[in-house]
Amino acid sequence: MAFLKRLLFYILGIGLGTLIVLAFFGERDFDYAYGPNARVRKTFRTKSVDSTQMNWPDLNLAKDSAYFHAVVKGRVNFGESEPRKEPCGSYTLYFSWEDNPYKMVLENCPDTVHITALIRVED
Repeated sequence: MAFLKRLLFYILGIGLGTLIVLAFFGERDFDYAYGPNARVRKTFRTKSVDSTQMNWPDLNLAKDSAYFHAVVKGRVNFGESEPRKEPCGSYTLYFSWEDNPYKMVLENCPDTVHITALIRVED
């Protein structure tokens, strides 16, 4: 009987401790960006976009736009990118949007992201 009593106290303690931790800290949204591709895309997702130079109607920054697909599902080509270019590093992203392959060139400035090119890639 002593073992069952200890097991019950253990389970109750773990349960109450978990509830208290959730009450104090709440649920968190974790974004794991360990690889270089994921880190670059996360940088573009968290910075504000300089929309004064947007000449393309596909770049309305909504969740169904080309920019959203580029920074969420795109693949960074580091061979064509110049991350150490001064003052803003340049990155090339390849992505597919509305069944068409695209290439987007972004400049990563300290405060904002500039979209310099959006090119439809021919197969």
